[in-house]
Amino acid sequence: MRLSKLRRLAEISPKDWPFLTQLVFCSLTVGVAVRLVALPRLIACMARCAESRWLRCLPLQHGWYDVARLVTLADLAARVIHGQGRCLARSLLLFWLLKARGEPAELLIGISKEAAALYSHAWIELRSKVIGDTPQSIGRFALLLHF
Repeated sequence: MRLSKLRRLAEISPKDWPFLTQLVFCSLTVGVAVRLVALPRLIACMARCAESRWLRCLPLQHGWYDVARLVTLADLAARVIHGQGRCLARSLLLFWLLKARGEPAELLIGISKEAAALYSHAWIELRSKVIGDTPQSIGRFALLLHF
């Protein structure tokens, strides 16, 4: 294991582990859902369900965390399940968590062509501010979808 990964795991407090475990299961669920449901339909369903009185509390205790901590924990959960290609799963997790709090989160997907390869990236914006990425890192992507 690389040293930076060990440092990130060491930053997880004992109180964060139950929440992180829930996020890992949510990340797994998101991975399955992306394969079974068209993305626009999935995102619309997530937005509607996040308004539900019973579902918006999931995962339990997400209201205890500020946005920066949610970004870190959602990224770790997505990394466990999805490895390097985790931006969509992480963004869907953050989209859900922020919508469940009543925040005006937006999920964006962009593409970039470099040489003969086509790359894509998903990220979240909250009040026109990039969350979990830097504006420079998404600057190379042309916006393709906006939810």
